[in-house]
Amino acid sequence: MLPESPFYQNSLQTLQQSPLCTGLNRQLLEDMMQLFTRRCWGKGTRISEQQSKDYFHIILHGRLKLTRMHPETGRAITLWLIGPGDGYDIISLLDGWEHDIMPVVLDEVETLTTRADTARKWITDHPEFNRCFLPYIGEQMRRLEDLSTNLALHDTITRLARLILQYVDLKKNSSPTNKYPVHLINDFSHETLACMVGSVRTVINRHLQQLKKDGTVDFHRGHLTVKNLEQLALQAGQFLHQKRLDKK
Repeated sequence: MLPESPFYQNSLQTLQQSPLCTGLNRQLLEDMMQLFTRRCWGKGTRISEQQSKDYFHIILHGRLKLTRMHPETGRAITLWLIGPGDGYDIISLLDGWEHDIMPVVLDEVETLTTRADTARKWITDHPEFNRCFLPYIGEQMRRLEDLSTNLALHDTITRLARLILQYVDLKKNSSPTNKYPVHLINDFSHETLACMVGSVRTVINRHLQQLKKDGTVDFHRGHLTVKNLEQLALQAGQFLHQKRLDKK
């Protein structure tokens, strides 16, 4: 993308805030911008396996849900939910193989896109970029580890509480009703939440109703917020003070 593009400054700002680029100097970011072009996908667009294998995308706006589905039963589980600043497809970027995953475009998505081989060369040539890239990969691996652990060791309501707690924005609590906003998953259907915790819609609906009755969460017209953060953390089996430290 050239500096003359009307999208250049906003794209550069998003890149600066991406966990893939935290702390990189502006000149390096501007050089990086030269490698990318802007691409848009409408809600519901299917991203092909070839696009995942041959290209690397950094999301500027919107969300992607990365899902695996059983070909016979149709049951699905969401492995990652990614949004602004995240990279896709990290797995194919690392090993060069097609990735057996179904990307679902949840909103209109805007990306910075370059060929995967170009991104690999950039990684090789710029060790300072690796200081951001490697921790980012580690975070994605940790999320998969947490998902597998939750599926194996915890019941559904605990997995649901952990999912909500993961996306609570502790830095924003300006609501006059003292509710904590939930980002990225705040408008998800019960079926989509079920897909993220390895359950089904009816079970998730029952547990959400229970959490609402207990005063832990609130949802109205598809918008989810947290009313009692301590109670949610207790249900998730986690220490809230540690999550607060992690957010600082």
